[in-house]
Amino acid sequence: MKYGGVKFRNLVPPVKINRFVNQLAPDQKDSLFEIAGELSDAGMIEILNERTQSTIDQDTVDTQTPNAGVNTEEVQESNRHL
Repeated sequence: MKYGGVKFRNLVPPVKINRFVNQLAPDQKDSLFEIAGELSDAGMIEILNERTQSTIDQDTVDTQTPNAGVNTEEVQESNRHL
């Protein structure tokens, strides 16, 4: 299996991996990245090439700004005056 160019090696049979993934909580299965991390932490897969996993979202969570509540009329209005 490949994920974002990072290669993995199964350390247990696929049926055990499937059972493990099926028992994970829904918030632990939001992405393949998260599932791969859970599998690695549980010793079920090995991440090859000693590459660490990261995502832009996790690496920049402190600088992210939610756009909820933005008034699109204000944004359009401010653009008109430029």
